[in-house]
Amino acid sequence: MFTPGRDPACIGFPDTSGILLVMKTGATESFEKIPVQLMTALRCLPDFLIFSDLDQQIGGFHLRDSLDTVLSEAKHNNPDFDLYRAQQACAVDQHSCAKAFQAGYSYIENDAWDLDKYKNIHMAEKAYRLRPNYDWYVFVDADTYVSWPNMVEALGRMNPAKARFLGMPTVIGPYTFAHGGSGYVLSRGALSKFAGANPGIANKYDIDMRNHCCGDYMFARVVKNTSNIDVEGFWPLSNGEKPYTVQLGRNHWCHPVGMMHHMNSEEISSFWEFERRRYRTNKKPLLFSEVFDEFIASKISARRDDWDNGADEWFYLDFKAENHEWEDWRLDRAIKRDEMSDLEKVAHMSFESCKRACLHHEDCFQFMWHNDCCAMHSSMRLGQPMRKKLGEHNKMRFLSGWDMAKVRKWVAEHDCKDEIEWPEAVELYPEGSPPKDHDQESE
Repeated sequence: MFTPGRDPACIGFPDTSGILLVMKTGATESFEKIPVQLMTALRCLPDFLIFSDLDQQIGGFHLRDSLDTVLSEAKHNNPDFDLYRAQQACAVDQHSCAKAFQAGYSYIENDAWDLDKYKNIHMAEKAYRLRPNYDWYVFVDADTYVSWPNMVEALGRMNPAKARFLGMPTVIGPYTFAHGGSGYVLSRGALSKFAGANPGIANKYDIDMRNHCCGDYMFARVVKNTSNIDVEGFWPLSNGEKPYTVQLGRNHWCHPVGMMHHMNSEEISSFWEFERRRYRTNKKPLLFSEVFDEFIASKISARRDDWDNGADEWFYLDFKAENHEWEDWRLDRAIKRDEMSDLEKVAHMSFESCKRACLHHEDCFQFMWHNDCCAMHSSMRLGQPMRKKLGEHNKMRFLSGWDMAKVRKWVAEHDCKDEIEWPEAVELYPEGSPPKDHDQESE
């Protein structure tokens, strides 16, 4: 096995010695998602921790059970831990046991989700106990891709002695938290103030966790209540999308790529190879505009059948149709008939009508027609294929298109040559000027 310093794939990889990656997975998915992580960026990290809901080994790498310290009272008679107990009792491979568990009980992904929420606080506590001397702790899911050159540069501009909790702000009720799949980052100052100053903090919430939906949500609440540390916006470095689903345009263009979510193994591998090629000749931060050039530009066109390009910013609907019960969220974004042009009034009738309305709307870059609904969007997204069912009426197919003239014009006018837009949380020191001594300021 190559070490990072000797592995030829790691030539030019940035110095991550002050950053610890903390990855979360589960036994139902670990052998599907972790190997590609180990074969790509993780091979170049000098240190990292992988936490699961079972103690496992994958190719000589240790996956730690994050739930072994959960209170027994929280596990006892708690159906959230049925899967955990089944995994512990498994006498063969976990894939076979998971299939048997699903056949006898319920949908395995729901059970894994119910178990997952107990991990976040324990992971943070264990990470600090095992590795207390890092400047930054980057928490991600197993299907999250990290662009390390940009992460190193962004975090290198900030003081880790300050209590910083960086992520993609998400709201449930009155509470703001950092979305876990998009990745969140805690500074040394934050994790020491939370986990270091409050040993055993995770156990205080084990029993109550059953009453809440999500581990990332509860983690942020506990950090706030215990240490008075708020989540700071790190978007779009912390990002819930991936190359084929991200809305490229005004909000994702001259912005550095950081962490991307829902990346399958093939996508992680292809993006890793792209980054390696790109950084051989260009050391500047990788921007979303380059993601468009590499992954999107050659795949969009005036029409793509059986395809959902994700257009959903505003809609043109047939409000008089008796065979439709439009969803509330779609109705909220639907253009009122008295606000429509003549072209827009018939946009819902066919793909061609939807296309004409888009071409004449100055903000429309892409559109999608499906089931008497014309959807439009002011950014550029590739989207995903949709299965065509045998004998399906044409109007039930997903038909997508892009206004290629607008796209080419907008791309040509936004070359990002002299512009890089970092998140507001990143302290923009003058180029070449390092941050002040980390130990001079703390919270």
